[in-house]
Amino acid sequence: MIRVFLIALAFFAQPVLAQPVFEQAPELKANPNPRAPLAAVLTFKASGPVTTAVSIDDGLAQRTLNFGPHLDPTKGLPIVDLAAGRQFNVTVQISDKSGTTTSSKVLSFRTPALPTPGLEWPTLTTTLADGGVLEPGLRFISVRRRAPGRQSFQTKSQQEFARGWGLILALDAKGDVRWYYISQRRVAGIKPSPDGTLLFTTEDQRVVKIDMLGNIIRQWYPEKRRLGPVAGATEITGLQTLHHEPSITPWGTYISMSAHGREILDYPSSVTDPQAPRKPTMVMGDKIVEFNADGKVVWEWDAFEHLDPYLLHYHTFQPYWAVRGYPGYADWTHGNGITFDAERDLVIASFKHLDALVAIDRKTKDIRWIFGDPKGWPEKYQSRILKPIGLTRYPWSQHHPHVTPQGTIVYYDNGMFQARPFDGQEIVPFHRSYSRAVEIKVDPKAMTVTELWTSEKEQKPDSCVHWAMGDAQRMPSTSNMMVIRSFCPPITDKLNDQDEYDLTRRFVDDVPYAGRVEEFSRTAPAKLLSQTRFDDPNEILQWQLYGGFHAPSIYWANGAEKPR
Repeated sequence: MIRVFLIALAFFAQPVLAQPVFEQAPELKANPNPRAPLAAVLTFKASGPVTTAVSIDDGLAQRTLNFGPHLDPTKGLPIVDLAAGRQFNVTVQISDKSGTTTSSKVLSFRTPALPTPGLEWPTLTTTLADGGVLEPGLRFISVRRRAPGRQSFQTKSQQEFARGWGLILALDAKGDVRWYYISQRRVAGIKPSPDGTLLFTTEDQRVVKIDMLGNIIRQWYPEKRRLGPVAGATEITGLQTLHHEPSITPWGTYISMSAHGREILDYPSSVTDPQAPRKPTMVMGDKIVEFNADGKVVWEWDAFEHLDPYLLHYHTFQPYWAVRGYPGYADWTHGNGITFDAERDLVIASFKHLDALVAIDRKTKDIRWIFGDPKGWPEKYQSRILKPIGLTRYPWSQHHPHVTPQGTIVYYDNGMFQARPFDGQEIVPFHRSYSRAVEIKVDPKAMTVTELWTSEKEQKPDSCVHWAMGDAQRMPSTSNMMVIRSFCPPITDKLNDQDEYDLTRRFVDDVPYAGRVEEFSRTAPAKLLSQTRFDDPNEILQWQLYGGFHAPSIYWANGAEKPR
């Protein structure tokens, strides 16, 4: 009896665990970084590590954000994905093993309105199809601006207007802006990093990593950058350029296109006259470089060592590299996208000016397969070229390949020329072509490629055809296709897209145009479910969309957001 009493006394004498408390009351302030204005920062101090639930109500919808105990709220918790021009009421709740405590005060925060359309903001117009099932989540888009005109003829001020500004924005399924970031330099490719940060390449040869409050976390630049070192950034030894789009490998390193010049003594001087004299020429070709966080190159593959530099494109001698500080350089490969087939340990690269996707064995660096029109390729490559099954057409000036979780490949086919110099085929003129999104399946044993889906198989009244950029991705839950049309000039036989030095006709860059973000059903035929246009109604600017990606939430790293 005495023993039972002592046990009971000991039980009731155990200290009662105290619930977590706010040692410093929650405070919600506008993001101090004006480059990402649709964001706020929540700070408070708790009695120990806590899980934080932030309930947000804007009068139209409610949502809850959850932050784990590994995050320090005294340093600030990012509150992002907020609609513009709204009043938000916010309640904060903290919990640990001992219990839960809710802040007694409801916090308020108002987001600024979106910028007025003009020189720093496009006019956005979204059209939704009746009854269309759209992919939830956000579409992150890299947006550019430029004045109409051929790039080689523009003044330095006009070029700086285009290069000295960039925009990354996130649209929801209805086309509403939920987040944006203003860059000091034009932005090319953007990719989500597994740690919840954003990675992108700028026109001035930097790879930049930011958090979703717009703060720069880290930067990398090539050692031989024409503009010199970048203060506080990591140098990548031996590289001449970094361009287009950075990617993160499945094993956590970074990979990018890095073009470098090599002199070829007997290079062709024309893409239309096979009898034109050959002459010494600096030729820009691509390396694919993999580097770690410290900037050390751990793997590389040089196109000069594996591909034929005499394969020409109708844009080989256009001024792409001239306006980037390399006058007189021929644009040979023009790499513009990298993806991975992790199952087969392949790096799959898109070379726009070879009109081909090329699969590279990471271990041996051998070319495993080539997806492109076999006409014009030297005999030694013919056994590596995939045989088509049900193919509408080969890729032409294609962009942005992506290996899907299903093992297929989605890419954007610009449809340029549909011929190469001296391959015996007639050019398909601009006004008879169309750009499209495509999904294929490669059988590396049978060496075949099957077309599984395409956004279109012929030119339609609302078709878009453009000579550069573009993106397409398969959405995770609906299998809908996100298609990014970089710019859509009027389709007319009055425009020239072959040679911007030809002054007898207007070039496609001389006229106003707009970009589009579209969502299609993955059906045959494809159904257009939504379209968001990026316009300037005054037709003073051209708005371009480089590419983008889809994320189920802006908190893609830890799933902080509960579904709406």
